Amino acid sequence: MKRIGVIIPAITDNLQSELLDGIYRTAAAAGCDVIVVTTATSALEFHIQSEIMEGEESIYALLERARLDGVLLVSQYFIKETVRQKLSEIIRKTRIPCIDLGGTALGFDTVTIPQDEAVYELTSHIIEQHGCRDLLFLAGYAENPDSEQRMQGFLRAAKAHECTYEIHYGDFWKTKAAELGTEFVQQKRPLPDAVICASDIMAVTLCDTLHNGGISVPDDVIVTGFDGHLVALSHFPSITTVSGGMQELGRKGTEKLFTLIGCRPAGSPDTGMHILYSASCGCVKRLQGYEEAALRVQDYIRHEAEATEMLDMRIHSDYITKASDVETLGELTSVIDQIAHTLKGYQSMFWCLYPDWDAAPEQPDMIRKKSFPKQMLCVLAKDAWQDGRNGGLFPTAEIVPMLSQPHEPVLLFVLSLHASSQVFGYCGLAYANAADFSVSVMLFNMMSAVANGLRMLRHKRYAEYLQRKIEEASLYDKMTDMLSKKGLLLYLEKQEVQSSRTGIMLVTIDKLTPAVNVRSSSTFSDKVMQTELLLANAIRLLSGKHLQTARLDKRTFAVVFPLSGKETPERRAEEIMIQLEVLIRKMQEGTAEAFLPEPYYICGICRSPAEQCLSELMDRLSTQPKGTGFTGIHELKKIRRELHKAPELSWNLGEIARRLNISKNYVQKLYKEHFGISYIEDLIEARIHMAQELLTTTDLRITEIAEACGYRNDTHFMRQFKDKTGVTPTEYRNRHS
Repeated sequence: MKRIGVIIPAITDNLQSELLDGIYRTAAAAGCDVIVVTTATSALEFHIQSEIMEGEESIYALLERARLDGVLLVSQYFIKETVRQKLSEIIRKTRIPCIDLGGTALGFDTVTIPQDEAVYELTSHIIEQHGCRDLLFLAGYAENPDSEQRMQGFLRAAKAHECTYEIHYGDFWKTKAAELGTEFVQQKRPLPDAVICASDIMAVTLCDTLHNGGISVPDDVIVTGFDGHLVALSHFPSITTVSGGMQELGRKGTEKLFTLIGCRPAGSPDTGMHILYSASCGCVKRLQGYEEAALRVQDYIRHEAEATEMLDMRIHSDYITKASDVETLGELTSVIDQIAHTLKGYQSMFWCLYPDWDAAPEQPDMIRKKSFPKQMLCVLAKDAWQDGRNGGLFPTAEIVPMLSQPHEPVLLFVLSLHASSQVFGYCGLAYANAADFSVSVMLFNMMSAVANGLRMLRHKRYAEYLQRKIEEASLYDKMTDMLSKKGLLLYLEKQEVQSSRTGIMLVTIDKLTPAVNVRSSSTFSDKVMQTELLLANAIRLLSGKHLQTARLDKRTFAVVFPLSGKETPERRAEEIMIQLEVLIRKMQEGTAEAFLPEPYYICGICRSPAEQCLSELMDRLSTQPKGTGFTGIHELKKIRRELHKAPELSWNLGEIARRLNISKNYVQKLYKEHFGISYIEDLIEARIHMAQELLTTTDLRITEIAEACGYRNDTHFMRQFKDKTGVTPTEYRNRHS
């Protein structure tokens, strides 16, 4: 099925509806859909609500994505030149065949309708039936094509009947007509028998000005208009005018577009333009009390309209409140479903959102700058007086889901769904007749309620996002980026491993050992402060699979580690402690007046509840003996860490025994029992590990490396190295270089 688009700003009067009626009747007869891309408000270039208009006018970008076989551009209603040019660029970019119903100023093909014959007939009626011989034609802008055609019809009739006449140029609007009427009232210009106006707006304004000045229409002067506008038909006195022009323009424009897109017109009859004879020329019988009755009817209609509008506003204010209070998109669509019945005349409605309408929760007021995506999300599809349904994702090219299914010709109005300049998508409304659609308070309030509901949902997402970020921030220590105490507890609670296979150690600082002589107390104080960060950085650099670190307070840290096999937390903690002290030493190498923290620790098994487990460990840590009075196993652990920090020194078992005040055999027994390795094997592994690092990070010769690692005999070094690694030092270097 063919599909044509109509590009038009806010539809606010019956002439626009007549134009659309002519388009739709012609298109439907040929089995073609009509998609009206429009806005709910119109604005001048300097409009104070520019952000609102930016949101309104975003709907025209849909032309870049929608599947349309051709478009009718109603350019004469676009006041903003920037919008006219933007539309022209989009149409050329998409290469959609286009007919401009407003002329050729934008460079597109156009159509014209003969208007001179209708004005000729109207002028002849004024002359022949009402005996007018002195005529004035109130034209539109000079050289305007429509004005010129209408003026030619007037001139032809005036000349044919040998009447005197004058041409006075107006503006198709109120200003020039009011000025002309004032001149008549002030007798600056002689009053003719009749004024033939080129538009209804000028005719109505002229009548009002004359009436206010005491000049009667049609008793003192006859006034006629052109267009068939409701403002003329509902005026007192009602204006004699020419009607049917806009419908004829729509019909001819559609038929010409069909020739461009290869669609055969159905040959709808030419209704043509016709004259509506009314009171302003004296053709309506002047019943007794006509004026009073007409004014009472006008007053009644005005009051009824105001009352209806107030009722609609009260109803919709309630729905706006409900839409603002929703917590989910589903709740919002339920509100739409409830309020849809207040919108009269529609057959179907479709609420279509960007699929990512609630993306980027950290930017709730983000303005979408991208064009329409390839897919839209239909959150609600609803037929009149039926329950709504979810539509899901659909191709944007189809505009609304129903157009992708077999259907009768559709008249669909598409409007932007936005809050100020923040666009969420669009709404599609299908009608049986063009006259059923108008930009009413109900429609405007409904779309505002939905858009505001979406905006509030985004802000609620933002509030949730901020709360989540605050929660996340509280889980980490700001200085070190490790887990905080709260974060560690949450981590322990989420562990899926068995508690018996997860170990934890708490590490804190016992005292500071100066690496060189202290120069001043201030230097010492500075170093005391730096050691906290030194320990923190060393803990952060700990390597190991699935290690998790946390900072519990100023000097206390936690390390959580997995346990394998029958490995005890004590043995694993000691290995981590050795690694930690090696890191501290490396970080302080070559630093003047360096101070090395002497950390100590306690360890255990992670158990549930995590908070109780951690509290018990903290209690143990606070009662742990520290300072220079360490004895027993604690002193042995300290000696072992010293060994791993400096394995190149001349370590002697007898010296270690004297420091511990126990025998050498007992030292070996304790060493094997607590560390799972003999003293001599541990020393060899520490030296070999040091040699591996030097082989891969320096250019030292093998002899120099052997000496640096505490070996007096390089042959002995090379033999031990191969025994432990399976390769020679040279082979190891070559493999890892």
